[in-house]
Amino acid sequence: MLKNFFEILGQVSDLAGAIGGIVAAIGVLKMLAAQRRALEHVRVVLRLEEQGGGSVTLPLEMLRRDVSRAELLGRIGMLPMRQKGTRFAIRALASPAFMRAVNEVVEGKTSILVIPATQEEVEQFDL
Repeated sequence: MLKNFFEILGQVSDLAGAIGGIVAAIGVLKMLAAQRRALEHVRVVLRLEEQGGGSVTLPLEMLRRDVSRAELLGRIGMLPMRQKGTRFAIRALASPAFMRAVNEVVEGKTSILVIPATQEEVEQFDL
């Protein structure tokens, strides 16, 4: 009777170990996928709001893991301006929609951060 109990306990222990190994392997695969996603390049695009306006891709090299509001504003601020010594102004950067777009990039839902802009806002940069 006691022998049967220990045999059953051993089998349950083996099964629990196998399940634990499978769960650990799945966790490692998810972690590796997240690390790979963090190293993906993200494009930053100014989309013209006017009808048929098109878009301009900013010359920014950004990894998904580096995308944040502060980092993005800092990198845009480093772009050359047509009028030297001025600070850029893009109205959409203060909107909740912009923060939702940043969150979508960070979460891996998209690799393109689209910022609505007017023609004047695009033309302030010396691209």
